[in-house]
Amino acid sequence: MNPFSHLHPILQKFQLGDNIDRIEPIEIGHINQTYKVIVDNKELNKAKSFVLQRINTQIFQQPLEVMSNIEKIGQFLKTKNYPKAILLPIQSIDNQNVVLEERSCWRLFPFIPNTETFNEVVNEEMAFAAAFTFGEYANYLQDFRVDTLFETIPDFHNTTLRFDQFLTAIENTEETQRQLAQKAIDKLLTYKYLLKHIAQLTFPIRVTHNDTKINNVLFDKTTGKPVCVVDLDTLMPGNLLYDFGDMVRTFTPEFDENSPEFDKIKVRKNILDALTRGYLAGWNGALTELETTSLMYGAQLTIFEQALRFLTDFLNGNIYYKVAYEEQNLVRAKNQICLLESLLKI
Repeated sequence: MNPFSHLHPILQKFQLGDNIDRIEPIEIGHINQTYKVIVDNKELNKAKSFVLQRINTQIFQQPLEVMSNIEKIGQFLKTKNYPKAILLPIQSIDNQNVVLEERSCWRLFPFIPNTETFNEVVNEEMAFAAAFTFGEYANYLQDFRVDTLFETIPDFHNTTLRFDQFLTAIENTEETQRQLAQKAIDKLLTYKYLLKHIAQLTFPIRVTHNDTKINNVLFDKTTGKPVCVVDLDTLMPGNLLYDFGDMVRTFTPEFDENSPEFDKIKVRKNILDALTRGYLAGWNGALTELETTSLMYGAQLTIFEQALRFLTDFLNGNIYYKVAYEEQNLVRAKNQICLLESLLKI
């Protein structure tokens, strides 16, 4: 029995139903269900591949707004002769960029051939190239009317709100949870001062990616060069300091946020320098002076915010992030605190 036969009616609505050769699940990300669809085009005697995704509507409660953002950005980049591949959804037979099935929302993208992704930054060249790509992507969008975008996850990077939620969690958590987390709680409370700068200054509202991890850049398998920015669900109006900060948070440590080896969690200065050079080169001088001088502050704020979110979730009983064991979010929070302390020493 074909385990993916339930997908065929959806693919037919994307006009792919007749020549499907095979469907393979793609185990990437933690939010959307993803499949690779290979279509055998007998007329051309070759196969073509697509990526089919079921949008997680628990996270993205307005999926049509998500797709509207992606469509608008993609079309704008086409008019700007953006030099890399542009991810645009394939239209259905109803000229829509999604197919709605009861409580499910499906979309289809072209599969970009001969590309690969990486889960860690292995050297300075990779850090520079990926950071340049994210900077270049945002630079090409600086003339886009950001007020036409939907805020797909409201208050996604509202660090002051995250801190308030953290305080509420401390008040409401069980005593056992609080005792386990007390040292981490005390540490994060000492970093409240990081909120002052963001409250006092006004930064430009720009198109931000909001998930600038290394695995959201596709690299060419042959040349090793970046080809495309992917995972565009969180394209929103925002402050680019968080995009830069998330690169620092995820590019610079040798161990990811799940590692309990706290004594090894630190910022690799050579990677930090390379990604900073790359990001600024991608922007090609178009950042404001305030943005340029605040990049490292943005990195501190982003790591602080993520530590708050992990610890808040632990105190709330692990209701947001998936965990493999009960104290994993506490470990993640301590991990991020170590990373923040390392960055503050640079």
